[in-house]
Amino acid sequence: MNKEVNINNKLFSETQAADFFGWSVSTMREIRKRGEIEHLVFQDKTIRYTLEHLENYKNEHKAGGSN
Repeated sequence: MNKEVNINNKLFSETQAADFFGWSVSTMREIRKRGEIEHLVFQDKTIRYTLEHLENYKNEHKAGGSN
């Protein structure tokens, strides 16, 4: 896929992603395991999120918004 992920091509760890939302890491993991947020998995099983993944989830789950 030749899609620009975000301007800085920054990848966020699970801890950084949780901080982005103001959640605990365990909540971030639960959301991911339920398939509610896009993420990347590398060969060493490292989980990473792009800014696009985080912003898409945030926009899809705004209070009063539709899914």
